[in-house]
Amino acid sequence: MVCFRLFPFLLGTAIGVYAAQNYKVPNLRRLAKRYEEEYRTKPEIAGEGRKKKVQVEIDDEEE
Repeated sequence: MVCFRLFPFLLGTAIGVYAAQNYKVPNLRRLAKRYEEEYRTKPEIAGEGRKKKVQVEIDDEEE
């Protein structure tokens, strides 16, 4: 009974080791870290991302 559960695990491990040694398998940790850094939202610095409001004074007085 244990043999039926252990065999697929060992077979998968052996195939994974063979593939990692003979083929160019990407490093998933480095790839995930690069994607995370690229798409991470950066915190906004107070006032930097906002547009400044310009107040215009209108003179209603006629000369």
